Amino acid sequence: MPITVAQRVVIKFLTNENVGANEIWRRLHTQYGESTLSKTQVKFWHKEFRGGREAMQNTSHQRDPRTSISPENIAAVRDLIEGNRQLTVVEICQELGTRISYGSMQSIIKNELLLRKISARWVPRLLSDQQKTAHVQISETLLACYEEEGDAFIHRTVTCVETWVHHYTPETMRASKKWRGMGEECPVKAKTRLSASKVMATVFWYFKGVLLVDFLHARRTVNVAYYCNLLEKVRAAYRSKRRGFPIRDVLLLHDNARPHSAAQTQEKLAEMYWTVLEHPPYSPDLSPCDYHMFGPLKEVPGGQRFDDDEQVENFVRKWLQTRPPSFYDTGIKKLPIRWQKCVEKGGNYVEK
Repeated sequence: MPITVAQRVVIKFLTNENVGANEIWRRLHTQYGESTLSKTQVKFWHKEFRGGREAMQNTSHQRDPRTSISPENIAAVRDLIEGNRQLTVVEICQELGTRISYGSMQSIIKNELLLRKISARWVPRLLSDQQKTAHVQISETLLACYEEEGDAFIHRTVTCVETWVHHYTPETMRASKKWRGMGEECPVKAKTRLSASKVMATVFWYFKGVLLVDFLHARRTVNVAYYCNLLEKVRAAYRSKRRGFPIRDVLLLHDNARPHSAAQTQEKLAEMYWTVLEHPPYSPDLSPCDYHMFGPLKEVPGGQRFDDDEQVENFVRKWLQTRPPSFYDTGIKKLPIRWQKCVEKGGNYVEK
């Protein structure tokens, strides 16, 4: 017998003996200690038994069924959402009048229609069907080469891309998060923008580390002559750092920017006997520099100000030098995984 029911038996017996509620609670507390019913409960049952109640079990309450979650209401909510997927729960309730409460509406959307509201995902470009097809075809070709050669294929790969590094980069929301105690106010920061002063960094790297990093200042940008000159320097660096590996076996992965695809650049690469891997247009998600390197590189100096271009250069060089070998190895080894995901997603952008 449950201990609560046992105490009600005692309460009923003592009530029939004309013992007061306070005295009954005192006797129960002496016997049951911390398990004793509260005084309020003892007084309730004392009153019930004095009124002639015989049952000592709680009586079940008859609740009205939730009629608002009906097939008709579920269909009405579905029609509204399919007509405008940006409607809020409040707006849907207003559209349907007083037929459905806010809580029932949430239950219909979440449990019956199995819907959830998510924000749009920003992508570099809305790809056309033709561009998606090109992404799939190129990824399949590169995957086939990788499956044929294995890790030797990506170990021969050298990748590069250019990026701007600003004298001041605002701190990201993630980087500004801090632990706060209960009752502490949320910190407030003024919105800031990237500085106008910036340096163009060009990085060539492979699975073991950086081959070459170069910088452009004073509003200069990468052109064909500059890029061809960099290729000569990269070839020399590759010879120095990869002794014993044929220089003509290099696979170069860069994007389709004009200096990379120009006829003069193609002639230079043919002279070097370097093979250029196909790269789909508008696809930073398939470039190790974009999906692996430049995000962390630009997040670290968030909120920090550099006084001149030299400080920017020193920061970038030091950051690249202090990355462990596993950092570069991981970035290159993600390529086959991303090619596979690109194929599986039908050419759409790969997030992770």
